Amino acid sequence: MSKPHALVIGGSLSGLLTANLLRSIGWHADIFERARGDLAGRGAGLGAQADLFMVMRQIGIRIDRSMWTEVRSHVCLARSGESICQLPVREVTTAWDRVYQSLRETFSTGPYHGGMTLIRCEQRERSVVALFENGARVEADLLIGADGIRSTVRRQYMPEIVPRYAGYVAWRGIVEENSISPQWRATTLQDMVFCLPNGELAFSIPIADRDAVGGRRCMFVWFRPADFDSTLREWCTDATGYCHGDSIPPPLIRKEVIAELKLTARTLLAPQLAELVAGNQQPILSAIFDLETTCMTFDRVVLVGDAAFVARPHVGTSVTKAAQDAWALADELAKGDIGGALLAYERRRKHAGRELVARGRRLGQYLEPTGGGTRPPIDTLLREYGPGSIGAWPSTV
Repeated sequence: MSKPHALVIGGSLSGLLTANLLRSIGWHADIFERARGDLAGRGAGLGAQADLFMVMRQIGIRIDRSMWTEVRSHVCLARSGESICQLPVREVTTAWDRVYQSLRETFSTGPYHGGMTLIRCEQRERSVVALFENGARVEADLLIGADGIRSTVRRQYMPEIVPRYAGYVAWRGIVEENSISPQWRATTLQDMVFCLPNGELAFSIPIADRDAVGGRRCMFVWFRPADFDSTLREWCTDATGYCHGDSIPPPLIRKEVIAELKLTARTLLAPQLAELVAGNQQPILSAIFDLETTCMTFDRVVLVGDAAFVARPHVGTSVTKAAQDAWALADELAKGDIGGALLAYERRRKHAGRELVARGRRLGQYLEPTGGGTRPPIDTLLREYGPGSIGAWPSTV
């Protein structure tokens, strides 16, 4: 009897988590990724919860100490750099590139097709066909949309569901341990450090190294207001005058934009965070959106990860959510009946996705230029920010 066959559209973390789990329950899974080449340089730091590491172990990935970094406190600094609030926490972070590399290596024997852009899919009575831009047609028992916030799969079935711009952006960057001043290392490599300029929010957080050597890195994130039609488009315009829309490849960000960012950091941020911004040579600009679907399954097509729900990064759990989606889908499919499995999967995961989106909106409402919200008390913000307690240390997951 032949193995059931799934087409996974999207070869980033959500697609890799799903495809690897499907293989573990006896499915054949093909991944189709729009981009060519390796994606390892695309991400930054990740909040982590026990479920992420549980799923990675189920796939067969060894979770050693180099995969994660402990955060001991949430600390808020005044503009002067002095601590004005500190709360003990029990949480860990990992890094996008570490998770991606582990998942990609585990799938190294599986069919991963780069440079494949999905046009649409066609459903049949007991199968689904994917049609690609290069003319390829591939048929399988199930098609999984793991193609992110701009999902082609979701757009085909729910064109009315579109990402909602929150009115602000995140500037992000990673700084190596040896590039951080010794006087700041103890704090920035152990704590999540916040600074709260009026109408903005910046923080730094330690993250795992890019390999198993055991070093540490620090990521900064700075949320800043940006009008969609003016400021955002200006920041997304390259040196030739071409505007890339609401995002721009990091190497194409104009030097004067980066220079202005670093200058403004020295004016608005605590020196610990301003130094991180100054020390990063290639910041990443990300417009902040959220998105929620009303349906996750369409006969033999199903959505996972950011293709279904996108919460603002204040919750720090997008990849853990993708792992939970993948786990729930594989768990239901292992029971045999595809139709029943997809309905059960949606029942398990739709409410969780909605709750996460709502939490992200609540935490970020005061950053919206027209949101009408007020910043919560500092101790409340520090307590609620991020993924929360991991629930169990990775070594015991």
